[in-house]
Amino acid sequence: MANTKKLDIGNSDFRNLMQGNHYFVDKSLFIKEIIDSQSAVMLLPRPRRFGKTLNMSMLNYFFDVTQPENQQLFKDLKIWQAEDEIKARQGKHPVIFLTFKDSKGLTWQHTSQKIYSEIISQYKKHLYLLENDVLAEFERVEFNDILFKRASEETFEDSIAKLSEYLYRFYQKRVVILIDEYDAPIQSGYKLYYDKVISFMRNMLTGAFKDNPYLYKGVITGILRVSKESIFSGLNNVTVFSVLDSQFSDQFGFTEEETRLILRDFEVTTDFEEVRK
Repeated sequence: MANTKKLDIGNSDFRNLMQGNHYFVDKSLFIKEIIDSQSAVMLLPRPRRFGKTLNMSMLNYFFDVTQPENQQLFKDLKIWQAEDEIKARQGKHPVIFLTFKDSKGLTWQHTSQKIYSEIISQYKKHLYLLENDVLAEFERVEFNDILFKRASEETFEDSIAKLSEYLYRFYQKRVVILIDEYDAPIQSGYKLYYDKVISFMRNMLTGAFKDNPYLYKGVITGILRVSKESIFSGLNNVTVFSVLDSQFSDQFGFTEEETRLILRDFEVTTDFEEVRK
């Protein structure tokens, strides 16, 4: 009998897929691997169309302390068969989730404004921080300067580190920081404003991930591992898991077993060896 679930190609929002009766290849044990990893910060470079954004969206919905009702999204997945201490992490951490896929332009001014807008979206998500006493007066001023995009470039460089501290103060829980397609602005700036974008991204990532006492886990994805340019030179706590590493290898793209299941579910008659090629 053919599969009754719909294919929703291009939808990278985990909750939309789960609530819309869409076909989903269960990669939820990725969450367990992140929790179990001895690394606090992980860089996971993968080719395009390997499911990076969908996996990051899944992490976001799993950990997000502001949406405990997301538990329902996971109850039919493999992660809900994991140990109790893994499931106990669901809905228990503040999350900062940035995607820089659209942060690119012909000039640094154009690109930086798009990066700022993505950062501002996270500050907007946590407007409630302005409504209590967790922020000092000068921090409220800086928070509003970021919201209204009047803050300096240096302030935006420090903004993720600062937001993680504010969230920790409010929830007394360490923060999960997810950065998807970190290298999109860097690729955009190649041969145009490379030094500027490398400097900004290096300072922002170092502030967010280096010796951050408020960090629980950090996950970074992109196409490239930008190492020669020293973007991660100040980050000695980042572990890189490339497509050649065994850890996380079955959590991106489709395994042979998963591919066979997809072909069977949709009654695709193409010979498997042809699909493999």
